[in-house]
Amino acid sequence: MMQSMNVQHQVMPGHEQMMPQRDPQNMNMMQNYSPHMGRARMNVQQPNFPMQSMMQDVGNPYLNAQEQDMNKRQMQQNMPMNIQPQLQMQHQNQNFNISTPVNASMPPGLNLYQQQQQQQQQQQQQQQQQQQQQQRQGQGQGQQNQQQQQQQQQQLGQQQIPQQSQNQGSIGVNPALTNVPKQMGAAANALPGAASALPPMILPPPNHLFVRDVWKGNLYREFASIRRLVQQYNHISISTEFVGTTARPIGNFRSKADYHYQTMRANVDFLNPIQLGLSLSDENGNKPDNGPSTWQFNFEFNPEKEMVSKDSLELLTKSGINFEQHQTMGIDQLEFGQLLMDSGLVLDPEVTWVTYHAAYDLGFLINILMNNSMPNNKDDFEWWVHKYLPNFYDLNLVYKAIQDFKQPNQQQQYTLTSLADDLGIPRFSIFTTTGGQSLLMLLSFCQLAKVSLNKLPNGADLISYRNIIYGIDGE
Repeated sequence: MMQSMNVQHQVMPGHEQMMPQRDPQNMNMMQNYSPHMGRARMNVQQPNFPMQSMMQDVGNPYLNAQEQDMNKRQMQQNMPMNIQPQLQMQHQNQNFNISTPVNASMPPGLNLYQQQQQQQQQQQQQQQQQQQQQQRQGQGQGQQNQQQQQQQQQQLGQQQIPQQSQNQGSIGVNPALTNVPKQMGAAANALPGAASALPPMILPPPNHLFVRDVWKGNLYREFASIRRLVQQYNHISISTEFVGTTARPIGNFRSKADYHYQTMRANVDFLNPIQLGLSLSDENGNKPDNGPSTWQFNFEFNPEKEMVSKDSLELLTKSGINFEQHQTMGIDQLEFGQLLMDSGLVLDPEVTWVTYHAAYDLGFLINILMNNSMPNNKDDFEWWVHKYLPNFYDLNLVYKAIQDFKQPNQQQQYTLTSLADDLGIPRFSIFTTTGGQSLLMLLSFCQLAKVSLNKLPNGADLISYRNIIYGIDGE
């Protein structure tokens, strides 16, 4: 009968197999083991035998762990060589990545997290698409707005500015009566080196558009101002107001120019000017900042003693001329001529005179300076003009040369207002007065010289039209 032995196992570390220590005296004795331990001993002694999980029932957990490690080593050794690399690759490829799909068997937290990430990505893509669509729509609307603005500008440029009534106009500037004209289109194309559209003209300060009314009481004071300014502002424009052409010569004439001179000569001798306008600036159009630079001289005029029709008197009265004031406060022509001779405006080659349709303006001026009847022929008249005014320009002749080059063989009547419109000069009510007309002449001349660079479209220099009177010296 087998006797049970109470053996206390002592574990010895540092070895692959942990065996119980036996007493040296009992080394040679037969060892009795439980069935499980016996089977384990037999398996260990057999080489290349796969260990199975048969020791799970053993009460010692350390021995169970050792047996499991041994079983794993033996299984790895017994596997085919081509299976081991595949297992290693599988272990390497099974690294967790949040972007890879998660199986349904995975924890629900990972599935929920992945779904949230996908929803956020979809929302971001939708927002980007909406922003791109808005940008495209904004660009389309911007192009449509630009096209609409261009069409509106073209329509505005094609509209014609209505002619302003000659009845308007008192001394001063009234913005409510100001019309902005069309910019110079075809005229700008005709000018060499000019752009297709002229830049808008920079308007001078309001005091530059002021016209000083001169009567007998302030005549000397205003001429004193002119004498101080003429050295720096040596470009002078002149405009005259009279009752109109009343006399026509009869007989035979040597030429058409001679007929025009004789018509002008007869009316200047028979009539007296009502007003005379003068305006000063330098060659660039600059004017003095302090004080007036444009004057309107009001002469003594009695309608009862003048050759004037009733219709002309009514028209002049509606234009703002007070004949009663001209009779009592008007300037004597002889006195005006003497002050003009001493002003420095005449007999000086450094001074440039500007006028539009110069025949009558220069005719009345020479008649006042001479204090005598007009010369019998135009050659003598031209001699007196060149003596008193060594340098002058007739804008009517210059403007006609430009239009004839652009539109040849067209008989048209060109006016100072149309020239100013083509040059982009806004219309002010002051330009309808005699003094305002002289101001408009000077502005037009300086602007024309600036945009054309003193070169006309026909290739001629602006100076080539100097000292020529339209209708008398040339057609």
